[in-house]
Amino acid sequence: MNCYFFGTFNPIHLGHVEIARQVKACGFDKIIFVPAYLPPHKSTIETLSYIHRYNMVKLAVGEENVSDIESKLKPPSYTYRTIQKLLEYEKEKINFIIGYDQFFQIESWKEAQFLKENLNFIVIPRRFKNKQTINEKAFEYFKNKGYTYKILNINFLDISSEEIRKRIEKQENITGLVTKEVKEYIENNGLYRKLAQRKFVD
Repeated sequence: MNCYFFGTFNPIHLGHVEIARQVKACGFDKIIFVPAYLPPHKSTIETLSYIHRYNMVKLAVGEENVSDIESKLKPPSYTYRTIQKLLEYEKEKINFIIGYDQFFQIESWKEAQFLKENLNFIVIPRRFKNKQTINEKAFEYFKNKGYTYKILNINFLDISSEEIRKRIEKQENITGLVTKEVKEYIENNGLYRKLAQRKFVD
């Protein structure tokens, strides 16, 4: 049984890798990473070229655990379009990793009804300040609306891609935030330096 991990992965970091490891330990055969080709709510200035992000994900988790499906679909990369394509292969509801905060915004996503009918949401916590915990009662609304979900109150590394990009712009060390291979790829390709002045075309 597979579980899918969608994201921009700009860049992929050890927090992403750890989330996948812990979710897989909950009974999944494989966690498949799906880098977004052209995110609908982010400009090309904000988002590094797809090929670099895709390459870094392969380096971090292995090519066999990454799908390039979104590069083959019409942009922008709406989740429902990717799910429609995956259903041609999976033939059943897709297990879909999603952050706590994103899940609570799911009804604002494109074709939310389709997503509700075709996804099993694997909900994980984001970074909580002041030691907040997940309030399962807050999920009653989604249960009553017919969403299928499972809450995984897992431990994870407090790392963000934005933090990594800022460190690189400031020429600060990112050791311990990304894998060695990803760090070397970023350095060898000069990625995220003066990002605001760059424009990328996929």
